[in-house]
Amino acid sequence: MEQGPSYLKTQALKAAEKRLKQAATFTALNIKNPLFQKRMGKGATSVFVRFELPGILSVICPESGEVLAVSEPGQPGNLCKTFMPTVPALAGAGSGGNFQGGRNGQATS
Repeated sequence: MEQGPSYLKTQALKAAEKRLKQAATFTALNIKNPLFQKRMGKGATSVFVRFELPGILSVICPESGEVLAVSEPGQPGNLCKTFMPTVPALAGAGSGGNFQGGRNGQATS
């Protein structure tokens, strides 16, 4: 059993973690739109770039709405490990933009 200063530090960390989780839930419930969304590029090669809580960056086709890439939460430069982009040669065979772990645990494709 912990005692003294180390116990107090552990309890303070637990309280801070709990408060941060509550704040994250509160924020997610009150932000209805992406934090940032803008078209990147011009013409046929343009895409939408969207940044949402909890720090997920998505690249989306503006015409089809297909999710082309999704980042790890809080790591906008790292592709999400569970994301599988569409394989054009297999289109129609259930290979399109699948990934688990979107906003609030929902898939985004």
